[in-house]
Amino acid sequence: MLNEGRKPLVIIGAGGLGREVAWLVADINKSNPEWDFVGFVDDGVQGNTVEGYPILGPVEHLFQINPRPWVTIAIADAQVRQQLLRELEREGILLATLIHPSVLMSDHVSIEPGGIICAGTIITTNVAIGKAGIVNLGGFIGHDTVLGDCVSMMPAANLAGEVTVGDGCYFGMNSCVINRTKIGEWSVIGAGAAVTRDIPSHSLAVGVPARVVRKLR
Repeated sequence: MLNEGRKPLVIIGAGGLGREVAWLVADINKSNPEWDFVGFVDDGVQGNTVEGYPILGPVEHLFQINPRPWVTIAIADAQVRQQLLRELEREGILLATLIHPSVLMSDHVSIEPGGIICAGTIITTNVAIGKAGIVNLGGFIGHDTVLGDCVSMMPAANLAGEVTVGDGCYFGMNSCVINRTKIGEWSVIGAGAAVTRDIPSHSLAVGVPARVVRKLR
């Protein structure tokens, strides 16, 4: 039974990230009762999560729910997230933007639909985050930085000011990028890497300073 006045929400992906997002939603509701979390959809698991949240069925079950819920995509794989994003947009399903109450950011931040901004994040000023972006726990994004769609920042990843990030990029835990740097689309920055110069598209970069070790498909 839906809670009156709250928007129904379904999370795609019942893995670790999805269950963390359910916690994020619970914290949002403690501050401002906004969401009625209906459950997860996931093609790989059934039943309930260890926390007791229901898994409603595979992803296709989402299109049978009436009335249509709001949806967020809690899957770290950017290619999968992009495919699901396109499918949801074709079906006219509304994407929830979830921002933890502890997040610090100015009034001059733009977050496109589907964004997930986790606890402890700081986003300064004149920052743009594309559709279905994920900024995990303790992330930092500096001034005048632009992120494309489906970018994934893992815990404690840091982007300095005036950084440009292409679609689908992935930043591992504790990675950092210095100011006025460009990261080409669909590149992966390894955990703990320090990016001090531009990274081409479709590249895996690791180390301190980060260097490209191979091209990605």
